[in-house]
Amino acid sequence: MEYEMLKEEVMDFIEDNREKENAEFFQMASKVFAFQYKSNSTYRKYCRNKRVSPRTIKQLQDIPVVPIQAFKEVDLACFRVEEAEAVFMTSGTTNLEKRGKNIHKSLHIWRRSMLCNFQQGMMAGKRNMRMIVLFPNIKEMPNSSLATYLDLAVEHFGTEDSEYVVSQNKFDIPRFLEIVRKAEKKGEALFILGATFSFIQFIDYCHENRISCELPSESIVMHTGGSKGKTREMGVEEFTTEICTLFNLSKTQCRNMYGMTELSSQFYNFEKASDFIPPHWVKTFVIDPETLQPVNKGDKGLLVHYDLANVHSVFGILTEDVGIETDEGFRLLGRMEGAEAKGCSLAVEELTTVGKSR
Repeated sequence: MEYEMLKEEVMDFIEDNREKENAEFFQMASKVFAFQYKSNSTYRKYCRNKRVSPRTIKQLQDIPVVPIQAFKEVDLACFRVEEAEAVFMTSGTTNLEKRGKNIHKSLHIWRRSMLCNFQQGMMAGKRNMRMIVLFPNIKEMPNSSLATYLDLAVEHFGTEDSEYVVSQNKFDIPRFLEIVRKAEKKGEALFILGATFSFIQFIDYCHENRISCELPSESIVMHTGGSKGKTREMGVEEFTTEICTLFNLSKTQCRNMYGMTELSSQFYNFEKASDFIPPHWVKTFVIDPETLQPVNKGDKGLLVHYDLANVHSVFGILTEDVGIETDEGFRLLGRMEGAEAKGCSLAVEELTTVGKSR
């Protein structure tokens, strides 16, 4: 009953689009933290080691955050895997033996978060569009949060003729090009969304074959995931320039989605190509990687996200992403370079120790 009531409260908070005061956010955060402290035994031990409990927190940043690396070492869940509607797992790009996982008893909150944010930002004032997806479908990748995200986007905001052109084994570039050519002739706007590295494949194919395209106005490109570790890396600014030139689109029509398996919400850059804007149910801070203390506005540091939608695991996530705070939200500068920062490493070690102790 406690969980069901909290679930409804969080979903109501997400749907309520009025501007929230910090006190309102902290009140909701306190409820989520109290539930996770009670239900997530590994996280509770971690908090006790820090002498923090629901009774001691006075402000949002008193709530202990968990490094994303810890999701690869221990189960950070409020429920057993057997009870889960979904278990999202990281791709294991660096180590297939250790994949981070986020265990969700129910996807009700996760779906509400995705749909409200996508509706308010990506689809604001737009009718449903034909979506062309450059990523495998949910049947091929049931443990992928991105595949689930894209499936929801197509189901709720795509037209009936929306289509996937990438599978786990193949990117059907001829079919994709055929769709683009037909859209050009008909003047039909497309919403093309998927993994950054798939778009890069298409860019390279078009360069090699001297192909150019001109998508109808109102078309949108949305990419996510970056290209690190793939056959060719490309920075966001370079990618945006390349894809906009290829499709003859303005930079405002090329959007980037930033998300991760360990969270339950996503971030978009809408008007400013370099700034991501958290939805009202997420608070993002920038901290020093050594001391784990907040940095001054404009200074770079590691991003910390407090995501109310992440009810089933932990509310506060310490990422490995470097960024700076901006007036609108934050600017992503890339991944932490070299060895893990001392503060993060100690936190992962501590969590691993308490998670494996009896």
